Amino acid sequence: MSSTHSSMPSQKPLPSAMPLGTRIDLNLLQVLQILLEECSVTRAATRLHLSQSAVSKSLSRLRTMFDDPLFIRERHGLRPTPRARALRGELAGLLSRLESLSAPPTFEPVTSQRRFQMAVLESAWSTLMPSCTRALTVALPRGSFEISRWQADCLGLMEKGQLDIGLAGHDHSAETPGEPPALPEGFHSRILWRDDHVMLIRHDHPLLERDSPLTLSEFAALDHVQATCEGRSRWSLDERLEQHGTPRRISVLVPDFRDALSIVAHSDLAFCAPRSFAHANSTLHELAVCELPLRLPALSYRLIWHASHEQDPGHRWLRQSLMTHICNTHGADATVADH
Repeated sequence: MSSTHSSMPSQKPLPSAMPLGTRIDLNLLQVLQILLEECSVTRAATRLHLSQSAVSKSLSRLRTMFDDPLFIRERHGLRPTPRARALRGELAGLLSRLESLSAPPTFEPVTSQRRFQMAVLESAWSTLMPSCTRALTVALPRGSFEISRWQADCLGLMEKGQLDIGLAGHDHSAETPGEPPALPEGFHSRILWRDDHVMLIRHDHPLLERDSPLTLSEFAALDHVQATCEGRSRWSLDERLEQHGTPRRISVLVPDFRDALSIVAHSDLAFCAPRSFAHANSTLHELAVCELPLRLPALSYRLIWHASHEQDPGHRWLRQSLMTHICNTHGADATVADH
């Protein structure tokens, strides 16, 4: 008895949506979208500001891309194939998302929940941050700010993207008295205001009873309290005094400016600080502001940020808000000093 051997017909693989490796031309997808809306090469060409020939060539490429006729010519225009009708529902959302993706980024402070990280030099804190913080939180009601003290490692944190912006102060050198030191490559800055140094003593200090100004040697002989800044305990003042052969006596070294103010308010010690900081705190702590017996190079306060944030709309809003408020507070316009 012979056996019959039947074999099932081999099945052809289903055609894919489009050939593997096909590169999608977004311009062609836009042409397809308009063709689906108009069902007419003529009207589609008008909307796309193209010639009818160009639209016909695009349709030919689309048919190759999707391996489907896409449209059947009829007496009154084009009739989409089932494949084209299926694509229509997907195309609108896809093109809308792509348009949104390629659109320039925007920032709306009223609705943004962004969190900005800032570092501020301590001597600038009491000068402007209370009022500045109020203005920023009102303008960014749903966002937040993390504000830390400016330290020597802040530039590195900006480079790593862990800090958005810094407000720092830098002494000018004797060689370049009009400019602060240059920043490393990849950073931008904007000078906000320039300052100088004065001396703070308690309001009933014996020095206030004398008629003549302090000499340089008398000033250096006073007991001074010094606050560290960016981890440094020596300021440009100390370098200048040593150049004159009259180093000052640092009796007390403290970690921050607030501690220095408290000590000065309850002792005969003197504290040298930026003029803006001194005037912002003298009344509260009942201190007298005195001029120094020597002139020092200026001190510049400036905003610093990494170049990677330059085109960020949110960061641009933050910079502009800070500059506007600070310059209004100090009655001067910020000057550009990009590096």
